[in-house]
Amino acid sequence: GQGKILYTKYGCVGCHTVDGSPNTGPTWLGLFGKEEEMTDGTTIVADEAYITESIREPNAKIVNGFASPSAMPSYSYLTDEEIASIIAYIQTLK
Repeated sequence: GQGKILYTKYGCVGCHTVDGSPNTGPTWLGLFGKEEEMTDGTTIVADEAYITESIREPNAKIVNGFASPSAMPSYSYLTDEEIASIIAYIQTLK
């Protein structure tokens, strides 16, 4: 699908695995709907809103155990449609 193409095109593949193995950023395997603890101790659910925010503002909320500030650049230039495609792809990774 389109999301998988964008995963490679925008370089997400460089830091986010889809098979659960560790990397610079959290794996996308099983990510959607997962509860994650943030560096500030709060807990979020990785839903559409959180993933969209993370793509546009990677430093807004950082998963505990990952670099703060985030090594991830902002991808605020992605369209809503592109972000929706990426999220749809993440939802398939179970």
